[in-house]
Amino acid sequence: MRIAQLKPRTSTSHATRTSVSSRNERFTMLAAIPILFAVMLSSPATSRASTAGRARIARSMRQRSDTGETASLTGTVYDSVTNTPLAEAQVQLVDVDHRTRAYTVRSDSLGRYRIPAMLPGRYTAGFFHPSVDALGIEPPLRSATIHAGANVLELVIPGPARIMAAVCGEQPASDSSGAIAGVVRDAASGLPIGNAKVVVTWREIVIDKRGLVSETRRVPVQTGEDGGYRICKLPGADTVLASAELGARRSGLVEVGIPIGGITRRDFSLGDSSSVVAVRTDSNSSVSADVQRATTLLRGSAALSGLVHGADGKPMQGATIMVWGTGLETRSRADGRFTLTGLPAGTFSVEARMLGYEPQRAAVDLSPQTPATVDLEFKDRVQQLSRVVIMGKPSRTPSDIMGFLERSRTGMGHYITASDNALKNAITATDALRTTPGIQVVPGSSFGHVILMRGGCVPVVYVDGMQMQDGYETLDDIVPPQQVAGMEIYAGLGEAPMKYQSNGCGVLLVWTKR
Repeated sequence: MRIAQLKPRTSTSHATRTSVSSRNERFTMLAAIPILFAVMLSSPATSRASTAGRARIARSMRQRSDTGETASLTGTVYDSVTNTPLAEAQVQLVDVDHRTRAYTVRSDSLGRYRIPAMLPGRYTAGFFHPSVDALGIEPPLRSATIHAGANVLELVIPGPARIMAAVCGEQPASDSSGAIAGVVRDAASGLPIGNAKVVVTWREIVIDKRGLVSETRRVPVQTGEDGGYRICKLPGADTVLASAELGARRSGLVEVGIPIGGITRRDFSLGDSSSVVAVRTDSNSSVSADVQRATTLLRGSAALSGLVHGADGKPMQGATIMVWGTGLETRSRADGRFTLTGLPAGTFSVEARMLGYEPQRAAVDLSPQTPATVDLEFKDRVQQLSRVVIMGKPSRTPSDIMGFLERSRTGMGHYITASDNALKNAITATDALRTTPGIQVVPGSSFGHVILMRGGCVPVVYVDGMQMQDGYETLDDIVPPQQVAGMEIYAGLGEAPMKYQSNGCGVLLVWTKR
């Protein structure tokens, strides 16, 4: 058997755009063109075949039809990018010797397909799925000889390394970057959405005139007419945040792990105005556009239910389950189960938190018609800071901690230490700030809560002396509360230490235990 060659597509930028004209229903008679064309290329040309050749083919076909023998075929279509079976794939086999004979079936939810009765012979087999177009490759083809009786034929999307080369071009061995690809769809109909925007962000620590600063890198790309997108040159062995949007329609943020030298898949769904409603958590109309965006939540009529359990399979009661970007949360019951309603349609992240456990997060596709389900498993692990790219020397010194301890005794701000109940009982870092005078903690549109000072302005946030870009809305995702040694909050002008002077709103200094 052979696997057809992938058609390479080179890319030197972060983003490439799909331009495939065929749509979802490719495997009608018109859809068979790619496989039929491959069959014609590999078959003897009838107009030029010798008399002996034509007689040999005809004799073979007569013998096959005269015997009355039949065959059956089963197999699985597998997605090697996501390491999961490929459901709803259109599988087709075309007879090499009799090109008008073709068999078409669809794989089930487990990726399995079955042709119960077919004639034995030589076939070219292939399949179509929107995943294939989204990855920017042609459907892989295989040659197969089908014998009388039962036959098995497995069909596979090629491995991530081969697809990476096809999508992004050949990369040098020293290149540690990776890629992401997928399809954006309508949450209700499942149809692809063209001209939507997919945005990928990640954090890097750089050195500039301010010292060591955490900055957010952002890469947007537009989907093609088939809803597909591809983004290359992303940091390998890292976790990025991705989301999709089209005008006022937007998904939540989801985490995506980027493999070194490979490609990963992340599809998105978007709800429309009938299934998603925007709600502001801060009614102050004088706040900046960034704060308005950060405090705008999405609601709707979708529902999510699930089970929270430990590594031993036992249900866990009392876990806090939240869908980020909605401001909605609940707790798991005695049987570990939970239900959330009033959720927006589209792709969002659900997270379970419980003291003593690493938070567990998963992407869910919420539908206005069918309730979604999710399984969340807690594992006992040591909490770790999120991975970042370090470019420079650590900015914290022992004197910083001594300075914190000294200021906590004589300073003008508000101080929280690891021995305070506000921090000991916190599920997220911002939980420790909820009772702090002059601070308001509200649900945010991304991961974590938003920190607001008086008047609706946002503080400048430093972690271990390093300024964190957008720290006012990302602190929960940067530092788990168990890692915090202390916090300093300064609301007034001139209250903070000289090197951490505020923007006129306030300053939050966070010191970790490392």
